[in-house]
Amino acid sequence: MAVSSKIIIRFVIAVFSLLVVLAPSETIQAKSRNHTKTVVVIGTSIIRQNDSANAREEAISNSLVSAVNKVAVEFLPLESIVRDFQAFNEVLYGQTAKFIQGYKVLIESSSEDKYRVMVKATVSINRLKELMSSAGIVLDKKTLPKILFLISEQDLEDLVPKYWWGKDSAFAKASSASALAAAMKNKGFPVIDRSSMAQNTIVEAIYDKPYLNNHEALDLGLRLKAQVVIVGNSAANRVPNIMGEKVKSFKGIVSARAIRTDTGAEIASTTQTAVAANPDESVGARDALSNAGSITGEELASQIVAAWHKKGKQSSMVEIMVEGTSNLAGFVKFRRIINDTSGVKNLQIKEMKSDEATIIVDFQGNAKELADALMLKTFESIGINIYEVSQNHLRIELIPG
Repeated sequence: MAVSSKIIIRFVIAVFSLLVVLAPSETIQAKSRNHTKTVVVIGTSIIRQNDSANAREEAISNSLVSAVNKVAVEFLPLESIVRDFQAFNEVLYGQTAKFIQGYKVLIESSSEDKYRVMVKATVSINRLKELMSSAGIVLDKKTLPKILFLISEQDLEDLVPKYWWGKDSAFAKASSASALAAAMKNKGFPVIDRSSMAQNTIVEAIYDKPYLNNHEALDLGLRLKAQVVIVGNSAANRVPNIMGEKVKSFKGIVSARAIRTDTGAEIASTTQTAVAANPDESVGARDALSNAGSITGEELASQIVAAWHKKGKQSSMVEIMVEGTSNLAGFVKFRRIINDTSGVKNLQIKEMKSDEATIIVDFQGNAKELADALMLKTFESIGINIYEVSQNHLRIELIPG
């Protein structure tokens, strides 16, 4: 589609004018109340077979990807993007629509075989953070838990598994645990120096064994002030595969689980396998264990990040102004139904008047969610009219049935 140079110039001038008007109040407008950000971006596409309509939709789609990318890059540390670039791409470009709360095409134009649009889009920061955390992308190193590793290892040369926390094995080195710890350090996790326990702590006989249960691992973790303990075991085995007379294959297996020390809950677990080849059996086995340890660290880091940042719904104190309380039997029934509502922890009467009462409800959610829950209740001899809803406040009228 041919367009004169004057039209192109007009489009550029219009774009510039809009940017001047919108910046900085709208171009990059943070909305702290609902955790969104509004940005203005330009999207471009190719016009194929004179299909301008399809090119327009593609240009809009490209602009929305740019909007999400722009917001994501602003709040996500550069080192996190570089370190987790593959996961970043999968989250960002595979599900762009999930992050867009609304958009408006401000201006559009076509030039030769190109279609361009300027779009103002509102991006959900909360949704971005939620999905990136679920993908194991570290958003803030300060919030990551301190990790203690309790991984026993049996190499080809070991008759029994070795472990560092026993009386006679304080300085035993495990290839799998070292690689696992390195992988999690790269993800930003602080790792506890085990030598402080090996040198300064008397280990009771009950812990002097290669395989620890969750309770035993939890106890050792609390001693070293760990927030998460990763406990498990690893082993190396020979694999039948050979190449020529010298090169042999070796398999490393690591099985590990992560336990929160504040709750005792198991928040992550995985079993990973890796194969390595080498003429030297010792080197080949160590490589296999290290490779399996690295994969295990990557997987556990992803699971722990998702679990650590997962928040339950916060409870709030919702104040309800109730009118029509002169019908005492109806008011009593109303209070009983609120108490039986899912998410209600407690109810207290704050004030009573002749035909009005104020009650405080400790509810797992906000006032709107409580109002929605009450609308689904059957009150039989009375009805309710919820005529005012704010963040933590409701006004309700009791209606005779």
